[in-house]
Amino acid sequence: MKMLMLSTVSEFFRQRAGMFFVLMGMLFGFLSGAEHRAFALFFLTGSYGMLYLFAIWLCYTLLSLQFVSNLWKQPDYAFIYHVRIWPLYKRAYRFAMLAIGFLQPILYYGVYLVSIAVQDKAIYRLRAVPFFYFFLILIIVSGAEWRIRNPQLFVAREGRSWIKWPFPRKNSWIYWSLEWLFREKGVTLLAGKLGSVLVAVCTLLYYLTDTYDLRLPAVGLSLAYLLNIGISYELYRWESDVWLWGRSLPVSGLRRLRRIISIHAIIILPETLVAVRNGALTFYEVLQLYTLGLAVLSFVHVFFYRRSQSLEDSIQTVLFGFIGLTLLILYKIPLLLIAACIFIFALYIFPKWYRV
Repeated sequence: MKMLMLSTVSEFFRQRAGMFFVLMGMLFGFLSGAEHRAFALFFLTGSYGMLYLFAIWLCYTLLSLQFVSNLWKQPDYAFIYHVRIWPLYKRAYRFAMLAIGFLQPILYYGVYLVSIAVQDKAIYRLRAVPFFYFFLILIIVSGAEWRIRNPQLFVAREGRSWIKWPFPRKNSWIYWSLEWLFREKGVTLLAGKLGSVLVAVCTLLYYLTDTYDLRLPAVGLSLAYLLNIGISYELYRWESDVWLWGRSLPVSGLRRLRRIISIHAIIILPETLVAVRNGALTFYEVLQLYTLGLAVLSFVHVFFYRRSQSLEDSIQTVLFGFIGLTLLILYKIPLLLIAACIFIFALYIFPKWYRV
């Protein structure tokens, strides 16, 4: 069962990480809490709300089913057809667990619908949702069963593309690194951004509950930015283990540090857009928080080069560093001054820690 989940469900979220990343940015970056609630109430109380909800869920389910059908055609997945030796009841149960794995986003949204329905005393409108879940699970189970009963293996051939881009592939280390993140580390990218965006949203919602100064969002958003440490570590591994020849290129230390800061500036944009969209902070305050988060995360990345630190070895040091940063923020030291000191120290220490 674990093999089935890892080889199929995890692969789905890895390959579709870019899609979920964009959807997450749209849902948390451009829609406020009131707009999310309005959509939920439309699904619950609208004349055709449940019909629209089922149509959206059905499209997602068909996308998942199409992925399973195409994935299990690949030669590397020939082992999947051995599940035919399982008894029918066991196969149905495990395919149902597989379907639930695919339908996780739908299940999570169902929990949100339940909370809204309880608040607005419209729980009776959810009577059809269990039947929706059952039908969608049945679709994936039936599709998986049909696929293993009709094996079709092929070796994918590169066909001629009908669309040719009028410009060459970008010659940029930053572009190649981001492309590698989306292609090979999609699950890490998705999980890291989901956690950091949720922390940023919760921080700003709590900030609106009373009158606070900038120290509260500074501590909360610094933590949100630091939750990108897994993504930062994957970039370190990309440079150290995958793109090995890049470290031997005749590039100055200052330029390498500038590339590190630039790519992290792109990575932490979603959390910053959430802060801007929320409207609780002024643009100058968001700029201060963004600069501080960029400085902290970039320095953590530089720290990885010290004796080729692993992520596990670095966590304790990062936690102590975050405690120290929190104390500096609580003592009302200007955020831009803290960020400037971190950048200067990173510039000083980078040539000592970076080894070709």
